Amino acid sequence: MIAAAALLTAGVAACGGGSGQQAAGGDVTLTFWTHTHPPMVDLNKAIIAEYQQQHPNVKIEYQTVPNTEFATKMLTSLSTGAGPDIINMDDGALRGEYIQKRLVAPVDAAALGKGSASEVEAGFVPGTLDGAKGPDGKLYGLPSEFNGTVFAINKKHFADAGLDPANPPKTWQQVIEYGKSLNAAGHKQAFNFLYLHSGWYAQWFQTLANQTGGTPLSPDGKTAELDSPGNVAALQLWVDLARTSGIADPRTSSRDATSPFQDLSSGVQSMAITYPWALDQVKEANPEVYEQLAVVPLPQVDAAKPPVNRIYGYFWAVNSASKQQVEAWKFISYLSAQHERWLTDVNFVQPVTGWDKSPAAQKIPFIDTIASAYSNGKYDQVGPHWNEIQDAIRAAADKAVFDGVPPADALREADASAQRSLG
Repeated sequence: MIAAAALLTAGVAACGGGSGQQAAGGDVTLTFWTHTHPPMVDLNKAIIAEYQQQHPNVKIEYQTVPNTEFATKMLTSLSTGAGPDIINMDDGALRGEYIQKRLVAPVDAAALGKGSASEVEAGFVPGTLDGAKGPDGKLYGLPSEFNGTVFAINKKHFADAGLDPANPPKTWQQVIEYGKSLNAAGHKQAFNFLYLHSGWYAQWFQTLANQTGGTPLSPDGKTAELDSPGNVAALQLWVDLARTSGIADPRTSSRDATSPFQDLSSGVQSMAITYPWALDQVKEANPEVYEQLAVVPLPQVDAAKPPVNRIYGYFWAVNSASKQQVEAWKFISYLSAQHERWLTDVNFVQPVTGWDKSPAAQKIPFIDTIASAYSNGKYDQVGPHWNEIQDAIRAAADKAVFDGVPPADALREADASAQRSLG
């Protein structure tokens, strides 16, 4: 548990070859790739321009990769000893693939201006950097964003249905009950999940499994447990919400990975699982709908029990094949130092100590709900061959939600597939 204080498509450029080399006279070229999220991209470009002005010998080649291609392109490029010097990667992939395969380097404390990795970690809320730690206990990245899971409701839709926005659903069963009232008032997409790439599927699955007692793998990460009772209960809950309740048609959910919460921002969807960064996206896309939203705690399976949340982060990390690791960490240090701007411009929380008391944080509506989401959150369990595990989860969810296969049967097949990946 975490204390309350809480992606231009790129060609592969070899770090050992052209890009990332140090030229004569001390000039340095760094390559930096991210996924596509427009507010993040804009701020990255601004910060890069500033850094290059302050460090005339440094040139940073920044490229974004479409979200639907990001995971495959990044992992493939680094696995072949190529790719950018600096990556920005979610904690699941970082811990489940990159660190396991030694594709990223441990943090360079000296390049970050610190005496040790422990000193680096001391500047952040305890536990929040666990998403970038390997089995060896070493730290491999600094957080570009740290997200807790919250729930958004459209207050106007609630009023249309005779529901009180001040009394939001506290359980998933209430989400179904409220959803039926919203349907009756003409809001046919009361609640929906997003069906994008496998990473999104895995995050929905673990959001629910955290509450039903499921984990995808054994504690040592060597054995698949996708067909455990807790996981079957999680997928059954997903099916209840998405299929059998009838409160929305999962086939109508937006498939735009660059603007994933389009249905919420367009005013079509009434309730959604969401994250701090997504709220800023809604505000940019449709200020009128943004004003209609309330952000409330994530519903639970059992409201009488302590809430269980899911947290995740993206981390800046350095390619272990890079010839410019020190300079790469120096630039990451500069990126990380802009935490107030990340919060005001992008709604990216960087969990530095006292972040929630900062002037930028206090200007954010629903800050208390967001901070609370961090206080009862935990990172997803991941393990080796994580991409294959996520693909198995996606296959099971698609079969259960879209084809009506019983969750236990879908997960039994997924578990066998995952175990084959683990060996």
